[in-house]
Order: sequence, then structure tokens, then C-alpha cells
Amino acid sequence: MTDEAPSTLLQRARTALDAGRVSECHALIAPLLGDQPEAAQDREAFHLSARDRTASNLSARDRTASNLSARDRTTLAYLQLACALYYTGDLDAARRLNADLPTDLWRPLRYRLSLRLRDPLTAARLRRDPGVTDRERDDFRTTAGLHLLWAGRYDRGFPLYASRHNAILFPRTVPGRLTHAPLPEDPARDEDTIILEQGLGDVLFHLAHIRAEGRHEASHFVGLRKYGTLIRRYFPKARFTAHDDLPEGSPRPRAHLAADFVGRGYRRTGRVAAPVLFDTPFRRTGEPPVWGICWRGGSGQNRREERHIPLRMFLDLLPRDGRFLALQFDMTDEERAVLQADARCLIPAADITQNPVETMAIIRPLAGVISIDSANWHMAGLCDVPILAIMNRTAHWFWGPEARAESAYLCATTVPKADLRADHVAAWMQDTRKAWAGRAVAARVRTPELRRRPVLVTGLPRSATSMTMRMLHDHGLWLGDTVPGNRENPQGYFENRAIRDGIVKPLLSGMGVDPLGVRSLPPWDVLPPCPPLARQVARALRTDGYDGTRPWGFKDPKLSLLWQVFDRSYPQAIWVIVTRNRERVIDSLCRTSFMARHSTSPEYWQPFCNAYAHRLDRLRASGARVFDVDSDALSSGDFSQIRPVIEAAGLRFDPAVAEAALIRPKV
Repeated sequence: MTDEAPSTLLQRARTALDAGRVSECHALIAPLLGDQPEAAQDREAFHLSARDRTASNLSARDRTASNLSARDRTTLAYLQLACALYYTGDLDAARRLNADLPTDLWRPLRYRLSLRLRDPLTAARLRRDPGVTDRERDDFRTTAGLHLLWAGRYDRGFPLYASRHNAILFPRTVPGRLTHAPLPEDPARDEDTIILEQGLGDVLFHLAHIRAEGRHEASHFVGLRKYGTLIRRYFPKARFTAHDDLPEGSPRPRAHLAADFVGRGYRRTGRVAAPVLFDTPFRRTGEPPVWGICWRGGSGQNRREERHIPLRMFLDLLPRDGRFLALQFDMTDEERAVLQADARCLIPAADITQNPVETMAIIRPLAGVISIDSANWHMAGLCDVPILAIMNRTAHWFWGPEARAESAYLCATTVPKADLRADHVAAWMQDTRKAWAGRAVAARVRTPELRRRPVLVTGLPRSATSMTMRMLHDHGLWLGDTVPGNRENPQGYFENRAIRDGIVKPLLSGMGVDPLGVRSLPPWDVLPPCPPLARQVARALRTDGYDGTRPWGFKDPKLSLLWQVFDRSYPQAIWVIVTRNRERVIDSLCRTSFMARHSTSPEYWQPFCNAYAHRLDRLRASGARVFDVDSDALSSGDFSQIRPVIEAAGLRFDPAVAEAALIRPKV
């Protein structure tokens, strides 16, 4: 028995329970359970404790019956029952306690536990208590509906589940500025407004059923602000309002709950599975297969140990020759460090919680997703991306009475968490690798917008990229606020300062490599996705005064390291690879102060140049629009390679301007 005060111990246990650490909660209360009196003897003590919340109301006999105060006994009983709800602890003891307690205590929780522990008599006693409120009654109906859905008895489960709008142990579904409207059987009588309820995975599943009905393409959807991207993408004719933006007024508009469309779809088709896809998978030229990974699911009390595999154990399941993209939305700093130290792993260069459409765009090119039950199952399933579904013991009703993700998404392969082994993962990956290789290659989307067709200039450092960009700038290419010149580059670097320092360097740092692109480099075969890159660049351009009426460009040798990321955001970009005699490049690297601080030895710079050159060769082979410009020839007055670049950008080549751009000022 710990020396810690029981009230302090119980508070720690409650905190652990609220965070989903159910086994930790039970470990903390286990020493106290021996001090708990027989429930039948102490029923009156619980009664008084719940009503008055003070130990002073207990008789002397009650206080001597236990080493705990009445308040602490009440808290202990609640935690014992809550742990049992997640199959943790002595379930027989919890069943007896639940049956013996008075029916005015924690009715919604105990009703749910009664059904889970197959105790219909206690469930009936709780339902019949004269103090049951309307909200508690709807909570009972919702709980009963969920249990019927888990059992696959959908015809009876869905009507009861529809009571959740007024339930207690259920997330609030109807915003205060709307009125709940039951979903009618006749779609012609539907209201115009639909509330997107529950978490992201649920919302996606519900939207698939709504889309399949084909009657709400232009309806009004209400939900969390981030769900607006889903409506704009998959219901382009519809309207969306975030909860916080709903207008005040009376009468409050009537609205349906999105999940009820699943029940109506079942009654129409006899199926619960997602009836439509939202997108299709693809692959990119030159990139290896990558699998998404997620080792922890749920939130709040839904986040419990059965939906979690510690990251290091999860990584031990994965083949040594695979590449893996972390899809964990709440990654800790410690987990990030573990992933960055594992050469197999990539971390998205974006917050994947903010825009589900962008997260689905991240998932679509993946060879598959290996994940605990989470929204990733739904995002992958609705894009027909294979899922290795690691199923926890207390499965969601979506997955059917047999707890198989295939019941909702045909692209899923279910493996119970208790049976998961490395050889299972390897065999599944081998199958999905073959399927991925047979996918169609993504086409480059053409666009007439100048904002989406930049001129991107790169090459080895000290290969005269600045001179080349100066030539383009003098012909009218918009660059914005650029890095000024210094002793080593007196005419300037012609690099947009905001993009270089605010986007390029942070991208490299986020990948765990040198932001200067020298001492450590990102992978050359595949880079992590960065869906918001184009928005970030557009914001930097606007800040610099770009109005979109002229071609624009950006130059940085570090684009050699990040070309995949920029190519995904700008598939119609004009790429310029500046080349120069290798010996001259290395000589300049050894002499230029900001490079020579790394080394003045050509032996150091030779593998460095080879690393950059290898990446540039991959850019040339990628299908992007690439122009090579020999800076030695350009500086000698040969404009045959730069002229096509200028004209491709929509600018007019002027020999006089070109000649003037080569004049170096006297220092």
C-alpha cells in the first residue's frame, strides 16, 4: 500500500482515466480496492456520499467500515466501474458492485456497463428508476442502439442510435443555434441542413453515405471549420458553415445529423459499407513505394492502450527495406526524434490535422497504410488505398460484428492487434508493393496561371546560379525582395529572401538535416510531402508585392535537394539547372568564405558535388520541364541556352539586355 493519501491517489487515477490510460488508472486504485466494504452493506454510505459529498453525513458505523472516507469510496467505486467498462480489472467484482449500488448513481455509465457485462437485470433496474431524466432515457436508447449495431442487428440498432442528439455520454452533436430534425424515411422530405458530427473518420464515413444518395449535392453542411475543405472538394455545389459562424436568430433552422444517413442507407440497400469512393490512388514517376504508419488512435477516453502500440515496438514490425511516412496526428517530440533517427521514416512537412483534403492527397500516392483504428482508415479506404487494419479488442461498430475493416472498405486487410507480427506486415507489404507498381502514373496538371508556373533555378552551389538568375531578372522575371550582394557576390544573389529563409531552410530543418544544405542532406529517393507549400509561397509573394501579372521565379541551389517537394506543388514549373565546369565549382567552394568554413579541401567537396548532381539527374528524368544552362558558355556570350528559358517564361529575349547583364561592375 502506498503512503500517498487516498484522495491524491484517486485524483491521479481519475486523470489517467480521462487521458485514456485505463490500465494505469486501475493500477493506481488496485491497492485501495481491498479497503472497499461490501457494496450491499455500504449502499447507504454511497447514497449519502453521492448526495452530500461530505464524509460528515456518514454514521460512525459506516466510517469504521472502511479506511477510506465516504467521498473517496464513491470516487473509487466510479473508477472501478469505469475501468470495467474497458474490460480492465475484476469484471465479476465490478458486475456485483454495479448490481448492488443504488440506481441514482451514474446511471448512463452503469447502463452502458450493464449491457457490456451482459447484466440485463441491472440495466432494467436503472431504466426503471423514477428519477430518470429525458436525457438519461435518450442515453439509454443510444447505448442500446450501439450494442445492437456492434452485434450487427442494424434494423433495431439504427432507430435507437438516432437518440444520441440528446444523450449524455455522447459528444454534443447539435449546435445551440440549430434544432435537431429526425431524418425521415422519404428523402424528398429532408431538411436542407446537415450537421457533420463526431470525429474526422466518422464524418468521412457519413459523407460517403450522403454522397451515395445523390440528393444533397447542393445542401448546407455545418461542422468544425476544418471539415469545410471536405465539402468544397467532394460537394462543390454545397454550402458550408463552421459552428462558430452560425448566425443567431429565431427560429433556429432544423437540421439532420449526418450519421443517420448510414441507417437510412442500410434500410435502402441492406449494406453499411462505404458505398462510394472519394478519390483514386496513383503513383509518381521515379519515386519508390512508401507506406503510411499510425501507431496510436482515438482521443480522450477513446485513447486507451488497446489502440496504441509504442512507436519503437511498431517500428520493429516494419521491414528494413521499406520507406514509411508518419501519419500520427499528435506526434510527440520524443517520437519525432525517434523517426528522424530511423532512415526508413519520413515526417510530413505540414500539420496533417488542419486540412483533411490535403491529408488525403498525402495518402493517395502511398502503397498502403499500416494503422491502428483511426481516421487514416477512412481516408485511405475512401481513396481505395490498401489498409493493414490493426484491429483493437473493443472495435467500432463500423467494422461489423466480426470486427473486420473489410466490412466497410474492400481495400482493407484486418489483423487483430494481438496477432500482429513482423512476418504478417512483410507479406502484406509485398502484395501491396506489386499492386502499387501497377498503378497509373499521375499526369501533370496544366494551368494557365502565372502564379502556378514559376521559373525555378538551381544547380550546384557556386555554379553561377546568381548570374543566370540576374539574366532572367533583367528580362522581366519578377523575383521580389532578394538577398543583397557582398564581397563574394557583389551583384547580389537574386534569391527571394522570404522564400529562402522562411520556407526552404525550415523545410530542411524539419527533415532533420542541415538547413544550409551542406553537412547533412535529405533523402534523394523520396521526400516527405508538404501540401501547403504553394500557399506558403503565395503568401510570401503577396507580402513582397507580387500581383500575378508577370512571370515570377525563385533561385536557390538548395532546390536541388528539395526539387520533389516543389515539383509536386508546381508541376508546370520551368526548371533551370545551371551547370559549370566541376573543377571551377570546387575551386570556388574552397575559396568562398561561407562555404570554405566547412572545408577548404577539394576532397571534401567532391562527394558533396556528386550528391547534388545525382539529385539533379533525377530531376531531369522526372518528366518535369527542365532546361540546362552552361554558365561557362553563358558568361562567354553564348545565349543559345538561356534564350529558350526566357521565351518559355513568356518574356521577350533582348540581346542588348543579355549583353548588359554579363557586365560585372568594378570592385
